[in-house]
Amino acid sequence: MRAGSDGRPRVTDGPARAGDVLAGYWVVDVKSEERALEIAARASACPGPGGKPGSDPVEVHPIAADPTTA
Repeated sequence: MRAGSDGRPRVTDGPARAGDVLAGYWVVDVKSEERALEIAARASACPGPGGKPGSDPVEVHPIAADPTTA
C-alpha cells in the first residue's frame, strides 16, 4: 500500500515492486486491518528528501496467532 495524495491508504494486492529493499519493519498490535492500513499510510507519507511526502510502498502482513496459546 502507499499513501494517496490525501494521505489515505491506497491498497493494492501483491508485493511491492521487484528490487525494493526491506529497510526495516514494525510490528503493530491493532484490533483491525483498517487501523493497520491507517498506520501504514502515515508511514508511507513520511517526508523524504526536500521534505516532500514520500509515498513509499509499505507492505502489510498479518501475523498468525501464537499456536501455543490456542
